[in-house]
Amino acid sequence: MKIYKVKGNKEFEILDNEVFLPELVKIKISSVILTSNDICLYQGKINRTYPIVPGHMATAIVSEDRPEFDLKRGARVILNPYILSSAGGEGISDVKLYGLDADGFLRDFAALPADNIIPFPEAVKEEEALFTEAVAVALSTINAMKINKGEYVAIVGGSIVANLIGQLLLYYQAIPIYVSSEPRYLEIAKKCGIYHLIDESRDDPYQRVMEITGGRMAEHSVIYAKAGVSPHFLFSLAGRGGDCIIVSLSSSIPRMETDISLVSKKNLSVGGVSCGVDEINAAVNIIAQKQLDFSHFIDKSVAFDEVIPLFEELSEHPLRYICPVVRV
Repeated sequence: MKIYKVKGNKEFEILDNEVFLPELVKIKISSVILTSNDICLYQGKINRTYPIVPGHMATAIVSEDRPEFDLKRGARVILNPYILSSAGGEGISDVKLYGLDADGFLRDFAALPADNIIPFPEAVKEEEALFTEAVAVALSTINAMKINKGEYVAIVGGSIVANLIGQLLLYYQAIPIYVSSEPRYLEIAKKCGIYHLIDESRDDPYQRVMEITGGRMAEHSVIYAKAGVSPHFLFSLAGRGGDCIIVSLSSSIPRMETDISLVSKKNLSVGGVSCGVDEINAAVNIIAQKQLDFSHFIDKSVAFDEVIPLFEELSEHPLRYICPVVRV
């Protein structure tokens, strides 16, 4: 057994033993996607209790027969990263995340409640199943808006989640307009069938969206919260009465500042999405339908014993890879 815990000072604590509660299902981790949250934990940029095991997007194999849960040894499974706890202070269910609020999946073995283990649908590949959480967040984003067929949605910020939102909008017969300053994300979006692409480093997004929409601007706008993305576009690209969504893979997002005068001037509705807990099952179903293209995302893959060099590299160059994966 091997468990990687980050200490928040660019160092790891490596453990080789852990006792699992008998009511939990023991699993062998297969693959883990590293996200910006994992690197920020490694650097100590997120206020958490350290050390902690990072990793919240993962697949696994069931290590033992558990007939009471209809799980067989050797079954390939998706790990639901969301931890449902008791009602919060305002009577709202508090949703936490493995790998951020509790020990995650950067380890060779783990044990989870049966409710957090989802068997692979037939014909789903591991390289598709790994993105279940991202698809769930993308679905939650779309469901936070009242989108009708043929409406325009401006999506700002290069990311996997932003790409999946665009692909899902095409599936629901809306029209995505993908805005990014990073050519690699624009190229991937093009390969995934998103045809309205704006390189904000070369073109004026406001003028281009005006041209594409015939002067109406987009009925909806989405911005993926990441360093270097201007939140001003969230409001400037939306038409009057539109809705605007700030989206992230977790509640830990970079500080973003902008002039909000356009919100009242345009009568915009503004919301946020950082969780896909209610859409996990829907995400698994749409992945099984083969409606989404994941083939262009993973651009770095390392073995389990190469974790530390990869974290060191990503700490120095956090944007080097679109989707680095650890094969356990």
